[in-house]
Amino acid sequence: MFNLKCSNLKCRRLLILLSAACLLSTACGSSALSQQRDREALRKESSLHELMARGDASAAIGDMIRAEQYFVSALKAGGDERELVRRLLVVCAADQRYPAAAEYAEQYLHRHPGDVDLRFAAASIEAAVGDNRRARELLDTVLRERPDWAEAHYALASMMRADGEPLALADLHDLQYLKLNPHGPLAETARARLARRGTP
Repeated sequence: MFNLKCSNLKCRRLLILLSAACLLSTACGSSALSQQRDREALRKESSLHELMARGDASAAIGDMIRAEQYFVSALKAGGDERELVRRLLVVCAADQRYPAAAEYAEQYLHRHPGDVDLRFAAASIEAAVGDNRRARELLDTVLRERPDWAEAHYALASMMRADGEPLALADLHDLQYLKLNPHGPLAETARARLARRGTP
């Protein structure tokens, strides 16, 4: 800090002007820095939207590997993790790359264990991979948290039947599906399974 002493009025005015200039230059520098940050955020946002748009376009033409690459890049660029993981699950499952989809789901659920919708999707993927034990764990958790989810009851009934578990338990989940969604898209199949067993 300079230690200047001014005895005359002209010198004091000069010091006031210099002080004001220093303050303004700091504010301007701060404003320039803020503007630079805003430009970088806008560039990042544009890049993120572009990555997602390219991923969607690739998926639309059936290039699921390229779509996956764009969505992963969008994730790394700071995109909405939940939305991008959902898209990753769709493109990987559409390409029958269930192990890759299962890995994305598991990583996401490790960070967001309360996401019931994604847990249900992960259960379906685990069943497709053939890991019925893990799929069953996920479905049990889904139904503990949302016992009124008809499709989860139907999925669990299907899995129980496929695994050779007691059919009476599977019937309970088919009945629960029908109770929750009597005219749903899976109702006819649930009724047929119950009729074969003689369950009303």
